[in-house]
Amino acid sequence: MAARVFITGASGFTGRFLAHVALAHGAQVFGLSRRPLQHQGLVALQVDLLDREAVATAVQQAQPDYIFHLAAQTPANRTHTDEVDWLTYNQLTTFHVFEAVRVHCPLARVLLVSSSAIYGHVAEHLMPINEQLPFQPTTMYGFSKASQELLAMRYVSEHGLAIIRTRPFNQIGPGEPLGMLTSTLAAQVARIRAGEQPAIVRMWHRATQRDFTDIRDTVQAYWSLIEHGRPGDVYNICSGVAVPIGAIVEALLAIAGIHANIEETGGALRPGDVLTQVGDYQKLHTATGWHPVIPLQQTLADLLASFP
Repeated sequence: MAARVFITGASGFTGRFLAHVALAHGAQVFGLSRRPLQHQGLVALQVDLLDREAVATAVQQAQPDYIFHLAAQTPANRTHTDEVDWLTYNQLTTFHVFEAVRVHCPLARVLLVSSSAIYGHVAEHLMPINEQLPFQPTTMYGFSKASQELLAMRYVSEHGLAIIRTRPFNQIGPGEPLGMLTSTLAAQVARIRAGEQPAIVRMWHRATQRDFTDIRDTVQAYWSLIEHGRPGDVYNICSGVAVPIGAIVEALLAIAGIHANIEETGGALRPGDVLTQVGDYQKLHTATGWHPVIPLQQTLADLLASFP
């Protein structure tokens, strides 16, 4: 029998790709979103996760086997958020989802998407980062994701829910929303190529290094974990490679076939700035066999092609 799948944030960057994967597996997919959702094959549910009763009704209606909780407030979709919002939104919406599961489908498997932002500053000798490192977020976003994880741990231990936590590192790919790191860079390169801005790419710090995974590989990891991950456990999703942001710009320029100067705008480092972050996905690989398959060069080419 085909699985019944429930995806919060189904209209978002990750949700759209995950819905394709679920449908390809023959699932009946219920997509939850605050915005009107148009995705062929989905049962669209327009619900605000802050509305506890509406969330409960949606979960009761769907009776899902698998629940992917993707929806969250992030720096990309809430660039001017008051810091108080970081104390409430992600935590409260997650509470509403978990409560609905507890009451209406307690046997469902739930995947909570957290973030590598919970790790904060990690000493070089402790990299690549594994899941054993403690929470030490340096941003309010990281704090909010750590809070979601703590809530998940409570529902596993107290109520026996089958919740699996994931910590994706930087996710990139075609359709990436503006406001995210690589989409901001790719948009500048696309405008330079089109003659719409001077040949200067502005970025925060060229030497900053991040661990990038194609969004299409990421959602495959999500599906592998909802099927084979161990409830109560947590898994990094990453490439295991640290790439300087400057190298990302250079690759995008080479793909576009243009030359441009790179201008750093970051100035002095701030206390919360993390210069290097690279993860270890061995635990995920051992549990599911997953590993990234899409080369970074292909990801960047597809990302750039998504801009006019």
